[in-house]
Amino acid sequence: MRGRVSMAEEKRVVKSSLGARITHWSHTICWFILLFTGLLMVTDWFGWLAPVFGGVNGANLLHRIFAIVFAAVPLIGLIYNPRSFINWMKEALTWGKDEIKFMMMFPFDLLGLKVHMPPQDRINAGQKFNSLFFPTIGLFIGLSGVVMWFAESFPLWMVRIAYPIHDLCWILGTMQLMFHMYLGSLHPGSGESFWAMFGDGKVRASWAKHHHTKWYDRVYGKEE
Repeated sequence: MRGRVSMAEEKRVVKSSLGARITHWSHTICWFILLFTGLLMVTDWFGWLAPVFGGVNGANLLHRIFAIVFAAVPLIGLIYNPRSFINWMKEALTWGKDEIKFMMMFPFDLLGLKVHMPPQDRINAGQKFNSLFFPTIGLFIGLSGVVMWFAESFPLWMVRIAYPIHDLCWILGTMQLMFHMYLGSLHPGSGESFWAMFGDGKVRASWAKHHHTKWYDRVYGKEE
């Protein structure tokens, strides 16, 4: 007797590599540690976190250590698998009419309205935006952080503008991260990809075909 195929039995395809998952979660963990150690150093409102990080001095030390880790993770990935990094950036920088239409229609989709979303590649237009946004923000955070760390080696005017740049980038980055987490964990159109990052990087074939049609047809279409 043939019945409907269960979600557990349905064909699954690899969407996120092990390297991508390690980089993703390494950066996420570093981001939150840097965020909370930074907040502890700049405002008394987060003084309750002091015991967690060994006081302000401990937070200062951890902030610098994880800043180095934060910068090292993508560099290690680039050295270990340059082809994957280049392909990822090529994907993120490839924009056409379908990506533009996706970004125009996405607010309506976010509000729960039924709209026809154009076919997307392995990463959709929103994910492409993230792939460009976070490295850019991270670069400004890193450069301003270096100026703040070695302030005596830079002109005073550069040190003065480094602080607001650092803070503004962290605010914008954290806001975007919260939005990214909401979309990934709660939005019905993105949840499958998000939870795949916790496991083996695989998603249901039917979901991939619906949400990432161009990529699925190109990579797995011949198998059907």
